[in-house]
Amino acid sequence: MGQDQFLQLLVAQMQYQDPLEPTSNTEWVAQMATFSMVESLNNMQTAFDKQSANSLVGKYVFINDGDNGYVKGKVDFITKQDGKVKLSVGDKLYDLDQLDTVSDQEYFEGAILANDFHKMVQLLPNENNLTVSDSGLVKSAREEYEKMTETQKQFVEKADLDKLKALEAKMDALKATEFTGSVNQLPTVSEIENADADTLMKYNAQFADTKKLYEALTDSQKGKVAESTTKQYDVIKDALKKASDKLNIKPEGDDSDDADGTQSQVSDLLQKILEELQAQNKNDSAGN
Repeated sequence: MGQDQFLQLLVAQMQYQDPLEPTSNTEWVAQMATFSMVESLNNMQTAFDKQSANSLVGKYVFINDGDNGYVKGKVDFITKQDGKVKLSVGDKLYDLDQLDTVSDQEYFEGAILANDFHKMVQLLPNENNLTVSDSGLVKSAREEYEKMTETQKQFVEKADLDKLKALEAKMDALKATEFTGSVNQLPTVSEIENADADTLMKYNAQFADTKKLYEALTDSQKGKVAESTTKQYDVIKDALKKASDKLNIKPEGDDSDDADGTQSQVSDLLQKILEELQAQNKNDSAGN
């Protein structure tokens, strides 16, 4: 019962009391004392709520917004509306009793990042549907996790981290299998040695694609590649280089000659400038 209802009942009791047996003054005083006590308690509660709300300004909070879930943000200011203390979070007002959690900045950011990480992991396919084309998504999820501090990582659900680790292990196997298949499609050493210039250019282009796959492998993925496959890759690499050098063919992606040529041109230019400066100095000396 609120104060208004209590006053209405008190007035009604006074109006309709039995005139032959009126309520005694003692009872009136007792009721008024009760009313005053209730009013004082309400005032104290309001003052306490306001004081508590004041201390929340600038704090990071989680607001229970009912069907809309939780609203997360910083309390910008407090105000009073319809006799209730309101918190302003994200340009919207909320009742004080909707407050769920108050946190410091690191806790708040940890909860937010963990929630974002959870959503990202949920979007990843399961192990059975994972393909090499999903490598970017798996890598992004790992990068988001590694950005967190050790404290923030504690907010991450174990199930989410376990799923990511399982997907990474599966991706390592898929990447290793992809590289192995590419190596097996390369020409043999005898085919390379007997190839003409045009065929050798095609072999070099094919090897360049395999080389890109190998260079993109992580250390963990390289560990999944069979030693025999790595040796086969190195043997074919050497065979292509020898054959290309023999026919004076530049393998695709090999810029070493260009680099040497450019460096030589730069050296010649610097030497020429130096000689001109020396000649100019001699002429100046002779003129003096």
